[in-house]
Amino acid sequence: MLILFALSTLFLSAFSAWSYDPPRVRLKPLQVANTLVLKGEETAPTAKPFFVLPGRIGEDVISNALREVQGLHMDDHEDEADWLPAYEAYIMEQALMMPGLGQGLQAAVKALESATLPLVQEMYACEMCVACTAFVRRYLQQERVRVPAHFDVTAYATVILPLSPARNYSGGFFVQPTAHVDSRLFVPLELGDVAVHDFTLNHGIEVFEGGRYSLILWISEKFSACKHSRTPWHAQRALQGDAVAQHILGMMFSQGNGAPKDDAQALEWTLRAAWNGLANAQFSAGTLYFEGKGAAVDYNRSFFWYEKAAGQGDASSQLIIARMYEEGLGVPADPNLAAYWYHLASMQSAKGLSMAGPTWPTS
Repeated sequence: MLILFALSTLFLSAFSAWSYDPPRVRLKPLQVANTLVLKGEETAPTAKPFFVLPGRIGEDVISNALREVQGLHMDDHEDEADWLPAYEAYIMEQALMMPGLGQGLQAAVKALESATLPLVQEMYACEMCVACTAFVRRYLQQERVRVPAHFDVTAYATVILPLSPARNYSGGFFVQPTAHVDSRLFVPLELGDVAVHDFTLNHGIEVFEGGRYSLILWISEKFSACKHSRTPWHAQRALQGDAVAQHILGMMFSQGNGAPKDDAQALEWTLRAAWNGLANAQFSAGTLYFEGKGAAVDYNRSFFWYEKAAGQGDASSQLIIARMYEEGLGVPADPNLAAYWYHLASMQSAKGLSMAGPTWPTS
């Protein structure tokens, strides 16, 4: 479903203030194995808590990694979160460092693994977790400044290390407890702080001003899954009733990515997650019925699920049901309700939120 950085000195200079200070999460101190971490619980009911590990990575490690990152070629392939250029470079895959990688980046990856793997193993109940994939991303004003709210489908858990000082940008990593853009809360990360979350967290990136480089580590549940690029935990957790896992499993069947392409299975698992209240799945269920995937085209059922998601604040669903009201598709035409939902959707799109939707019938 639905910049090159001109002056590297941007990341060495300090900005006195930013014009926009976004809302931030509240973090609670927690002792884990005699180590202080900060726990964030401002998430959806379907998500596990996330954590911030303060000051875990030394500034010398970060500066050496940043120096090498700025010399890397950033791939502009399409990001699956929004199909826009990703501006990222992979530095480790299947637990193997990429050939020719500098010592600075290798040291940063090893430091991240050492600092976070014990926490992931304990807090997310995966004793055999391994560091599988590592990559770097850049966010610059003339290139890419956001990744919309999403789930990390490929990772059991994710580790994020900003390589740029917090003073060099506003915004950054956010969590989004509901489908509405206004629920976004940004996670304050100073240089050396590390964020850790599992695949159930709805999260994204938004850089309002300045520029940001980051190093990301994807953790796999076990080495065999990493080695063969598999994500067996989604099926396991889906069977146990995990709504996010059910939604992701439905996506995998729908796309034929990580599971055989099977529209009937895609609809079944998507509906399970939708009935469990996950707005993302409700949007997907609406689209599957709209496009006749896994079942015959059914605009009435499609509207039912889009309306559920729209009621939770999903902007794309708000836009779609506005058009369905306008055209009388799956529901009696009602220009007043169409205007109402168009207005709600436009308020979110005005904040830079991208919209997704189904293929609309031509006649």
